[in-house]
Amino acid sequence: TSPVTPVFLHGDYDIKAVTALVRDLRENMGIFCSIVVYPVVPKGQIMLRIIPTSSHTQEDIEYTTTCFTEVQNRLKNGYYRQD
Repeated sequence: TSPVTPVFLHGDYDIKAVTALVRDLRENMGIFCSIVVYPVVPKGQIMLRIIPTSSHTQEDIEYTTTCFTEVQNRLKNGYYRQD
């Protein structure tokens, strides 16, 4: 009943790393999303909220999926860590 589509990433990361991840998606990959973190979702989960529309193509969907895979890998490898 809502156009909002959740995308879940797993890992216990601090808010700075997750914020950097979202900035990477927006500024470098051209994907707009918002983040939802604990306490709204359980610890160890990050929820990205996207809103696909009828104007998105199959190529857009495939690109977005590829980008989500890339940021998940970057997150696991410490790319977004801000020590």
